[in-house]
Amino acid sequence: TVTNRNKVIERCQRMGKQVHFATLMELCHIKHSELDKKYWTYKGRLVLRGDTVTDDTGFYAVFSEQGTSASHLAAAKFLDAVARMPGNDGQDCDAIGAYHQVILADMEECRNLETWISLPRTFRPKEWDKYDDPVCLLTRNLYGHPLAGLFWERHARKGIMAEGFEPCKGWECLYVHKEKQLFLSVYVDDFKMAGNAKHLLPMWERLGKRFDLDPQTPLHNTVYLGNQQVTIN
Repeated sequence: TVTNRNKVIERCQRMGKQVHFATLMELCHIKHSELDKKYWTYKGRLVLRGDTVTDDTGFYAVFSEQGTSASHLAAAKFLDAVARMPGNDGQDCDAIGAYHQVILADMEECRNLETWISLPRTFRPKEWDKYDDPVCLLTRNLYGHPLAGLFWERHARKGIMAEGFEPCKGWECLYVHKEKQLFLSVYVDDFKMAGNAKHLLPMWERLGKRFDLDPQTPLHNTVYLGNQQVTIN
């Protein structure tokens, strides 16, 4: 979709369509830096500069102030207890590139909005040299976008509830499946499920058809919400 920025502006103004322009930024950081060094993981990614998004006139873009829901540590500990009950178990599972699984055009806020991005020069294909100010269309939800977390939360909630889960009243990001006797806590891209052991694997398989998920891991001796979980003998 690469083209010159002025071409995008001309077309969107002619069609009465809203347009945003953004740039990308390279990041490298240490995940779990608050824990012992043995738990550190170096992460590198390209993210959207959410603080410099502009419209077709050059003014800063305005976004909804609606935020994402909070995942509570109390809910995570509750699932730890549930997993240790007779006949129960618990497992963790990460969504792969969670935000990227969302198609922007599927979000209500983006139905009359296009977002175009400029790539860092070191990442531009050589054939882009013929453009004066090259931009390409952003089709997927990208880390750094002011509404990225909200878009992913809506996408996750829709898929989770489609599999029979219900939100737990008074507990944000916690769901219950009464028929299968399962609880599911979601912390951004971390899915944590506990309950009736015989229903865990079939439910992961069902969720795996709706989300791109890593293989599930045993609940104990993992890090969730920044806390190390240990097995109690």
